[in-house]
Amino acid sequence: MHLVSLAAVTWDFKLVGRTRMLTEAWQRAGQPTTFVQVPSYRTAAERLTSLLREADAVPVVRPWPTYPARWWARLSRVRLERGIRARARALRRQLEGRVSWDQAAALVVSPLWTPWLDELPFRRIIYDCIDDLAVHVPRPELAGHYQQWEDELIARADGAVVVAEQLADGIRARRPELPIAVIRNGVDADGFRSAAAAAPRPPDLPDSGRPIVGFVGALYDWLDWDLMRVVLQALPDCEFVFVGPHDNRGDLRAIANLPNAHLLGLRPYAQVPAYVQAFDVCWVPFKAGDVANAANPVKIYEYLALGKPVVTTPVADTGSFGDLVSVARAPAEVADCLQTALTRRAPDSAKRQAFAAANSWSARAEAYVKFVSHLSGDAPPSKGARCA
Repeated sequence: MHLVSLAAVTWDFKLVGRTRMLTEAWQRAGQPTTFVQVPSYRTAAERLTSLLREADAVPVVRPWPTYPARWWARLSRVRLERGIRARARALRRQLEGRVSWDQAAALVVSPLWTPWLDELPFRRIIYDCIDDLAVHVPRPELAGHYQQWEDELIARADGAVVVAEQLADGIRARRPELPIAVIRNGVDADGFRSAAAAAPRPPDLPDSGRPIVGFVGALYDWLDWDLMRVVLQALPDCEFVFVGPHDNRGDLRAIANLPNAHLLGLRPYAQVPAYVQAFDVCWVPFKAGDVANAANPVKIYEYLALGKPVVTTPVADTGSFGDLVSVARAPAEVADCLQTALTRRAPDSAKRQAFAAANSWSARAEAYVKFVSHLSGDAPPSKGARCA
């Protein structure tokens, strides 16, 4: 079976995440795989300049996009999907030299791809549900499109892979008989540690000598900006470092002017281990809501790979981390947990690293292949299949 990931991001997206990590793990294991970038104008630009680019380490396909997303709400659904089908036929021609359709499984990361599937005769369709639907919606006025596409995707899928039980519950409510596997996120623990050990301390980190509380990830609307502001004010003797991109919906103003806030912006993924290595405590300040309820943050696994103490607001299946992660809700509770974490060092570090090593991308990739293989064979998979 050839696994074709219909991705939600580009291959070189700076916040390298699950889809690329799984693709690389499959390639290392000799599993046939192809990564299809999200159809965007950045993807089109990369395709035009492909002769000037270095060859991709794995097969990457870059389809032409349709209309800009900002136009979609003003187009009739018939016109929008007609344009998508035309692009999908071109994508089919791109893929036909790489895959045999009767041995190909589509791993659909975003419902954006649903209308494309009419022109792509995959043998199996898997909904790779890794986030709450709201994470995929680029503009609020397009929420209806994405909801309908997700409903259609669930109706036509042969199975679903989710990162959290809450996501599985949402799918079962709409299609109870659909085979579902819970395959959470992971980390290349050895690689992450090696990169951290080899890199110097980033020069843009504060050098006050005070402890550093750090976060690496998207500074978007699903972070709890009010909680962050109160916690930063409550802990003036800590430096708070945030590494990652931000959008117009994330309220940076809540913390931007605080003296102990350091918003460093986006950094290449290769530099992320060095930043995490410099943190004394790692933080995941998600806002309560649907996004947090469905989130299994890759960053937590990466924090644990370096043995770092972690404090998080409630996210999906937090219990899967056991006592290696501290969960706090109210600002005072968060501040207390951060202070406590600063005093608990080496004894728990080895346990955290062992947990990360046991939750590798290689293990996740193997579990994924087993699930898809069951779907493609005579024996149906267990509905309770999971990989913690």
